[in-house]
Amino acid sequence: MMNTLKRLDKMVALVILALAFSFSAKAQEDCLYGFKIYVRDGTGKRIENAKLEASSLAEKDKLPDDVKPRLGYSGAYVMASDEGTTVKGNFLLRVSAEGFETYERQFNFPVCEFQIFELKLRPKGSATKASFERLVNLHGKVFDEEMKPFANAKVQATFTDGRIYQTTSNAYGYYEFDVPEGVANIRVTGSRIPDIVFDNFKIEEVNSVLNVPVCLKCKQKESKN
Repeated sequence: MMNTLKRLDKMVALVILALAFSFSAKAQEDCLYGFKIYVRDGTGKRIENAKLEASSLAEKDKLPDDVKPRLGYSGAYVMASDEGTTVKGNFLLRVSAEGFETYERQFNFPVCEFQIFELKLRPKGSATKASFERLVNLHGKVFDEEMKPFANAKVQATFTDGRIYQTTSNAYGYYEFDVPEGVANIRVTGSRIPDIVFDNFKIEEVNSVLNVPVCLKCKQKESKN
């Protein structure tokens, strides 16, 4: 009887290991990969009528329908999937908009990586080239003295070249926006809090989280004084 139980225990353990391996293998097969691309003019304003087209450069390279460019909720165009790990092959991105020079760029899909870019098109007849810059997702949480989320805080990043990016914290205190790598002054403002400034904050892929504690009582003290 004891030997039978031991054999059953071993069989159960083997089944659990097999299932764990199967789930692990499946996790390695599927991941998020692709691109998010903002199309803007030289001043940083979104180009409303931009058209993005992606095509293969070789007949053997196929571009699945689910990764073809589509306009996302953030105003950026998305070419991404969470099925598999990448799309193999060489492709061409073509971006056109009325009043702007057409932009073309060869590309390959990354493996298990979601990359963000800002494309700035040049006006028709311009001699300058369009810029295609990698962005980083800067994100964090704004919270008060009691660790409660603080909503509707304006978070603004001002870079040394004068570029300004901004967003607002949501009902849970979380905020996020896509910005260039580099050094920026981060200013957090709200009607119920004193301004908070992070001078010369270095934004990079390994340093893209900034949580912001705010002081509600401080603003109340200022109002009384």
